[in-house]
Amino acid sequence: MKTLAALACILAGPAAANLSCSLTDKTCDTDCAVTSVQFHIDKNQFVDAQSPADPPRRQITNVTMGNRTFTAQAIMMDGGILGFHEDAGEIGSALMIVQADGTARLRLQPSNQTLTGTCTPDS
Repeated sequence: MKTLAALACILAGPAAANLSCSLTDKTCDTDCAVTSVQFHIDKNQFVDAQSPADPPRRQITNVTMGNRTFTAQAIMMDGGILGFHEDAGEIGSALMIVQADGTARLRLQPSNQTLTGTCTPDS
């Protein structure tokens, strides 16, 4: 039954989400630098396996943030929440969460920086 519900959700909407985001440091008040973030999530990655013998699926997304491109773990939660998480160990990490209304928050470590803004779907 769970597989049928997941399949119904995927069939109800597009199989992929392409998002373009404009973010600024949440502590900035005027003349703030804008960070551009684009990522793509293939929703088919989140469908349950059809057989318990199927190998686990990697749920990944390719992210472009400014002039940097990297692969991260894709996030898709109930309520239309999307995002990604990249953990590069000592180099740092990035956690991006986009609400269904397009509001977004990106947390960068080790700089302890939070960027906020909006994301829109690419057509």
